[in-house]
Amino acid sequence: MQCLSHLVDLFTPKTMSLTSSNTSVDLLVLGGGWTYTFLKPLLEDSSISHVATTRDGRDRTLKWVWDSEGDDATQYDALPRAKTVLIVFPLKGQGMSKRLVEGYEQEHGSVKWIQLGSTGIYDGGPTLAAASQTSGSLNEKSAVNSKGQKFEWTTRHSEYATDNPRAIAEDELLSLRADAFVLNLCGLWGGTRDPANWFQRIAPSKAALRAKGSVHFIHGLDVARAVIAVHLSPSMSSSSVPAAEPAKGPESSKGFLGRRYLLTDLRVYDWWDLASAWAAEPSAEKAVKDAGNWVRELLREHNVRALPRTPEVIGRALDSREFWEEFGLNPVKGRWERARL
Repeated sequence: MQCLSHLVDLFTPKTMSLTSSNTSVDLLVLGGGWTYTFLKPLLEDSSISHVATTRDGRDRTLKWVWDSEGDDATQYDALPRAKTVLIVFPLKGQGMSKRLVEGYEQEHGSVKWIQLGSTGIYDGGPTLAAASQTSGSLNEKSAVNSKGQKFEWTTRHSEYATDNPRAIAEDELLSLRADAFVLNLCGLWGGTRDPANWFQRIAPSKAALRAKGSVHFIHGLDVARAVIAVHLSPSMSSSSVPAAEPAKGPESSKGFLGRRYLLTDLRVYDWWDLASAWAAEPSAEKAVKDAGNWVRELLREHNVRALPRTPEVIGRALDSREFWEEFGLNPVKGRWERARL
């Protein structure tokens, strides 16, 4: 029986056991939570050695908690040397990125850094598209956003809230290393996260639904694929890698060495369209069916002829093409309403 148990352990994929800082892996995941549930299977299928940390060491992860205010370098002793470090937990404000990067690299040497961020730095959080239009048709070509500005597509080069605590930490990371990447993610879904369950909180009334415009999604599987693509990409410090194009917009004056990307499934969704579709499902609850009636009324009241409304009408629209083009990938979980089936 002991022999059989040994064979099972031998052929069961697992993260590496850590006994000292001399252990080396391909990828170190700081914060093994929801994202890691999608990342771990892909890493194992790709034979990419990895270790993930959690606060409690659950599910064969490494129990490790970062002291973000401490300068004690010994806290990094328990971590393995890695080729790439993925930061899943949010860093906020000035100094945190510098402390983490310098503390880890002092112990383990230079690595590639990936920080998962949020597209909220571009609009301050969830969009209330067309909120500035308190009357008249919502089907006008001269639509403006909630700040009264003319519609523009948001790209990785667009203006963002540079005083946002997360943006400050991301900017600091990008200023430190050429091999530093920030992936700003939109609405995360998959596994335990189903946007259909968010509806009653998002639009509990007709008035709330009226104010809703666009929404963007990215599935956990595509986040995992993006992380692996960045990990496997050539080092930006390598002489064989072409220099990146000059930064545009607010990045141009910052002298960033690393790069920031938006990550969506290449689609812009309309909350009205989603609400109408959900209401038609046989299993829809009464509140969702009510929303379907609200959508019909809103279409009539605002002279909207068909769904989904265009990005120019519903406001904010994220353009994430650069990431998918540069890394030669396509989302495998595009069209949220189809991918969830």
